[in-house]
Formats: sequence, C-alpha cells, structure tokens
Amino acid sequence: MLFNTRIALAEDYDLSPSQIDEYQNNGHILLRNVIPESEVPELRTAVLRTHEALKDEEEDFQKAFRITQNLWEINDTVRAHVLSKRYAGIAAKLLGCRDVRIYHDLTFFKEGLGKGKPTPWHQDGHYWPLDTEKCITLWVPLIDCPVDMGPMSFVSGSHLSRDAEHLPISDESDEYIRNLVETENLSVAPAQHMNAGDATFHSCWTYHAAASNTTERTRIAFAIAYYDADATIPLQPPTNERRAANLARWFPGAVPGGPAATEKNPAVPSPRD
Repeated sequence: MLFNTRIALAEDYDLSPSQIDEYQNNGHILLRNVIPESEVPELRTAVLRTHEALKDEEEDFQKAFRITQNLWEINDTVRAHVLSKRYAGIAAKLLGCRDVRIYHDLTFFKEGLGKGKPTPWHQDGHYWPLDTEKCITLWVPLIDCPVDMGPMSFVSGSHLSRDAEHLPISDESDEYIRNLVETENLSVAPAQHMNAGDATFHSCWTYHAAASNTTERTRIAFAIAYYDADATIPLQPPTNERRAANLARWFPGAVPGGPAATEKNPAVPSPRD
C-alpha cells in the first residue's frame, strides 16, 4: 500500500530528552521540519483537493476557520501521512506511551485579509470522548505561516487544568480563559513563525488560540489527533452534546469501558517497531 512505500514518513524524528520534558511540562511544543520538505507540496495538493471534495461537510467555526475531517479515508496521500510512523513516533514519545491511535484528521483553513477572525481561547478536551489524559494534536501549516497569518498561542502548563472543560469554543470560552490568565498570572507562549512542514504538538487540555489572518493568503493547515493506543471509552455517558456526537462518529460500535479501538482508529506503531 502507498503508506508503506514512503521511506521518509517512516524515519524516526530525533527528539531530545529536553524536548520531551518541555512538552510534558508545558503541554505544547513547536518542532521544526516534522514533515520532510520533499513531502510538503504533494501533501498540500492532496489536502486542498480532498477538502474541496468534502466541501458539503465543511464546518465554519465562528468565521475563525473552516474544517473538513477524516481526509485520510478518501485520499491515499493524506492516508500515508496520517498513518506515518514518523509523526506517530513523535506523539508517542511526547505522551510517554508505546503507540498511539488515530482519533481523526482535519483541515484548518483561515481566510486572509482579516476575514479569518481570531480563534477563541479554548480546550479541545471539551470534545474528546476518551478516558485518558494522553491525547495530543499535531498541527502543521502547509504553507509558510508568519505570525500575522494566525499560528497558535498556548498557555503553558494549562494541560493540567480542567477549568474550561465545560465550555465549547466560543466567545464565552475566550473570555473565561483570558480571565484565568489574568487572575492566576498564567504564562502565555506567543505564536511563532512556522515554515511549511514545521508542527506544533499540544495536549487536548492545553488552552490555545490564534489571531486573525491579516495576510493576503488563506492559512492552509492540517492536523492529526492522536491518543494512547491503550485508551478506553469512559464508563459514564458523555457530558455534553459534542462529545456524544464525536463518540458516535469517531468510535462506532465502541462500548463504555471498552477499548477506544474501531476501524476508524488504527494503531500506528512507532518507527522502532
């Protein structure tokens, strides 16, 4: 199959102990050249074409960004990247687990000229229907992404908090987290310039946001969400509608207390395997 023939996507990414510590302490990290430079153009083309093919399913989050999801199921190039041992190996090392499974992939397109509005502060964990703390998202721009295009900012250490878990991404979550940052004197790591192929990794519990895109180009970004391959489905019912919807959509047939492992959640071994 195509994803077994891409040598570059199976090569190990050299993570230092200090980088692993940085992620585990802060809940986020920026890594350079995660996607090999030679692979970026083909992936960008595949993502754009597949996003367009899924246009009828596109969601627009408060004019901040547009998404489509699970592109890997219909495009072989995207599939090769989503099932890449290279990326999965990074996720597993940062999380401190042997292997990871795929939650889903998604696009993040933010329109230029200020049409792509600021992304509110939020915690992704509001949406994740899993019984594990070991959840992580790879977010990668497929074009060079200067600060004024809207890469992400993070609140360091916020992955240890569940204070905003009850709030979906919204003006309310933005106001709530901004207030926490101010009153608790939390540390905000500002957005940094990212070249195409650089990637941030953040916990599903890390507070994060993005500014508006004031450049002339649409920000083209792609993300892959992973979790510990041994994770289970919570025994208790989902606590909000979006979590319930995601449980049904991304874990069909999974049962409370059982493994979070369906045909939509393939395990991806690390390069060492």
